[in-house]
Amino acid sequence: MNESRPMVDPLGVYTVKRTCAELGICYKTLRKYRMNGYIQPINPNNHHRLKYSGQSILDCWLKLRML
Repeated sequence: MNESRPMVDPLGVYTVKRTCAELGICYKTLRKYRMNGYIQPINPNNHHRLKYSGQSILDCWLKLRML
């Protein structure tokens, strides 16, 4: 995970690939974080193309930084 705060717009919408790049993790780790409740997609019913809000990326980064 990146030590620096992700440079995302809190109102933006991001793909799995971009979310992983901003957090500095791979997609498998993002899936684990989603399953453990650290981050939630904005479209949970569409399992094929999950999207994440910028605010959820920032919240996830803050939660994981405190661990």
